[in-house]
Formats: sequence, C-alpha cells, structure tokens
Amino acid sequence: MTNCWRYPAVPCRLEVNQPWWDQFRFADAVDIAIVAVLLYALFIWLHDRASRSLGIATGMLVVVFFLARSLDLYLTMLAFQYGLIGLSLVFLIVFQQDIRHGFERFTSATWLNTSRTARASDQAVSVILEALKEMAESRIGALLVFPGREPLERHVRGGVMVGAELSTPLLLSIFHPKSPGHDGAVLIKDSRIHTLGLHLPLTAHVDQLGGGGTRHAAALGLADCCDALVLVVSEERGTISVAQNGRLETLQEQQLAEALQAYFGSHETKQRAPEKHPIQKLVTPLAALAAATALWFSFAYHTDTIERTFVVPIEYRNVPEQWEIEEPKPKYAEVTLSGSDPAFKLLDPTNVAVSLEIGDVNGGRVFRWNTESNLSNMVTELEIQRVVPETVTVALREKQP
Repeated sequence: MTNCWRYPAVPCRLEVNQPWWDQFRFADAVDIAIVAVLLYALFIWLHDRASRSLGIATGMLVVVFFLARSLDLYLTMLAFQYGLIGLSLVFLIVFQQDIRHGFERFTSATWLNTSRTARASDQAVSVILEALKEMAESRIGALLVFPGREPLERHVRGGVMVGAELSTPLLLSIFHPKSPGHDGAVLIKDSRIHTLGLHLPLTAHVDQLGGGGTRHAAALGLADCCDALVLVVSEERGTISVAQNGRLETLQEQQLAEALQAYFGSHETKQRAPEKHPIQKLVTPLAALAAATALWFSFAYHTDTIERTFVVPIEYRNVPEQWEIEEPKPKYAEVTLSGSDPAFKLLDPTNVAVSLEIGDVNGGRVFRWNTESNLSNMVTELEIQRVVPETVTVALREKQP
C-alpha cells in the first residue's frame, strides 16, 4: 500500500443520470459562445471565398471522426490521434493559399467595416461602363482591377503609378493595341486610375476559363489570391467577364452595372441587390451556434456522474525541530469524489494530499484534524463524497538526545 496512491484510479460505480441543465455552468455558456464565434468566422470565410475543396475536405474529416467515435473504430481513432500533426501539415501545404487568404482578411483593418470607403458616383460607374462597352464592341482587350479589403501588393508585379482622373478616353488610350501598357492591367482605386501596366498571376484552374485567353487566366488568377474584383474584356469574342472570389463569369451590360454598383456600395442605384430578409441573416450565426452546441454535447457534456476513490498521502507540516510524531501515525487516506468525466480530467491525483499543519505545540501535544477540510489541490468541479478516515489524531513527543 506504500505507493498505491500513485496509480490511476478506477471508477467505483456509475450513478443515476442527471439532466443536462443540472450540469450546465456559466463557463460552459462562455465556452460555447467562443466556439460559435470562431465557427461563424470560419463559415463566413468559406462562403466568401467559395473554397469548396477546403470545406468539403474539412466536412468529410469531421464526419469520419464522429463515425469513428460513435462506432468505436479503434484504428481510425488511433490515426486521428497520432496523425493530427501530419494531417495539419498536409492541410497547410495543400490549402496554403486559402489559409493565407483567410489570415489576410482577418488582419485587414477594414475587415469589420461594412461600408466601403471607395464610393463611386453614378458618373464614375457610367464612365467605366461606357469604356468597357466601347472596347468590347471594338474587340480591344482590357483588364480592370478593383481592390477589395485585402492587400494586392504581393500578388501583382510591375506597373506605373499615375493617379489620374477616371475618364473613358484615358481608358481607351491605355488599352489601345499600340499603347505600351495595353497588355497589363489597370488598377482603379477611389474612383481614380491608380496604376497601369500591372502584371497579374495566372490561375491554375484552367478548366474554369471557358475558352478564355491569357487575360482571363490573369483575372481569375488574382481572384484566386484575394477578394479583388477584376473585369476583363475579350478581344477575340468581344465579351465582358468578371472574376471575383475564385469565379469567372461572363456578364451582360445590366449585370455588369449591378456588379459595379454592388462593389462601390452605392445605395442610390435602383439596380442594387435587395436587402436580405432578417431571417436569412440569422442562418449563418444560428448554424454556428448549433454546431458549437453540438460539439459541447459531444465532447464536454456527460450525463453520467462517476464516483472514483483515490488513495492519497497524509502530510504533516511544520513539525517543530525538537519534536516528533509518535508512531503509528496515519500515512494515507481514501478520498471518494464524484463528478463528470471531463471534471476528473482536470484533476491530477498525484498532487492531491491531506495536508495537516502542526506548528506551535504550546497548546498541547495531541492534535486532531478533519481530513476533508484539509484536502489540498482539489478542483471545484468535483464533489467530495467521503474521506476515510474522517479525522486524524496524532501525539507529539520530544526527541530523545
């Protein structure tokens, strides 16, 4: 029995199930709220990025994990347990662009700002529409970039900063086939021509180009990297396409006007997309809250109250130097605790002890303590059922010279 307190305890018996509201604490509500906020941010990011591959892969792993947990699939759970680090590295490598995109969006100073600072007047929108229409009819290729909330600098190369006023003749002259910068892209920022002759990254998703050429590949390439809006005019087909959030779509004139108005955030245009119904706005946060609650019920909530008995040492502290405790003295106590399995995971049995303070012996040589009130290193989530012995009595004697 000398070192039995060091061995892990085994549940002694399983008590009657308790309803979940009897075990629900304020800390659990905070726990669910934090996870719900994180899941909400993840859902918004996946929705905005249209990152289907990452979403599908994550969803499949979650489904497999819950199946393995519910069906007690030992090898699968072992793979999750020991392969988590390797799996994380694989995700970092395969989805590094999506993850980097998410971090850039979170670190952007304007991510939480719902109003766009670059607001174009109706005249500016009409200038862009007129220039695009004329270039499409004349089969003049063009690339127009409208920055979003995320930085563009590390995705583009080259370019000449001009800071010129936006006008149809200037756009036409820039993209004229004999102009030195006609093969590059034009960055339009704050309703002005900010930079011309930019080189954009080419997309790896050539299957989404739909017969488009290099300009379409460049437009989709930038849309894969960040949340910029890119308009491209095809000199072969005379069509106007928009690339945004990893998608490339050919638009008609009316759709193009709506896309520009939506980008600039104008509330005066009649073509503005209608406001979402309040119930629709609640779908994503409610889904995040439901997912967080489901995770709490799966991992943190347990209906069973477990009783476990531990053998812990009895410590005698501050024994005067010239005194000693008479033998035999109690050296161990049996402590029976009850609570949920997660609560027991907070407890380190090797640190639990009955700590008895002796101190001054002027009041007498016999000491008596209640063991339960002198337990140390306990956790508040567990309830003490009993301690054996309930009391400890010892006598002191002077040391023999």
